[in-house]
Amino acid sequence: MSPPEKEKARVLVIDDDKNQRNMLSFALRDRGYQIVAVESGERALQEAASGTFDLAICDIMMPGLGGVETLKRLRELQPGLKVVMATGYATAETALKSMRLGAVNYLAKPYELKDLLSVLEAALARGP
Repeated sequence: MSPPEKEKARVLVIDDDKNQRNMLSFALRDRGYQIVAVESGERALQEAASGTFDLAICDIMMPGLGGVETLKRLRELQPGLKVVMATGYATAETALKSMRLGAVNYLAKPYELKDLLSVLEAALARGP
C-alpha cells in the first residue's frame, strides 16, 4: 500500500493550547491536509474511535490524559497510526518512552513550521 497523498492525509492535532491548535490547523489545511484538532487526549481517543487518521501530532503536557498515555491508547485503537510527539518540556526520558510506545518522531517546542512539515512528510512517506 502506498503512502497517502498529502491532499488526502487525515491529521489529528492534539494540543491543549488553543493558539497552537489554530496555528497548526491553519498551516496544515493550507497545505492540503485534512485536519481534526482537539484540545485533550480524551477527545483525541473519541475521534480515533470514530474515524481513521494517517497521522497525529500530540502534545505531551496536557491536563487530564497526558500525551504519552494518549499515544499508547491511540496506537491501540489504530496500530498503523503514525504519531509525532511535541512538547515544550522535552526530556530524554520522555522522548525515549514516546519512541518505545511507537511515536515516529519527537519535536521540542518551539519548533519551526518548516521542520514540522518535514517531519510530517517523512512520517507519511514511511511504510506501515
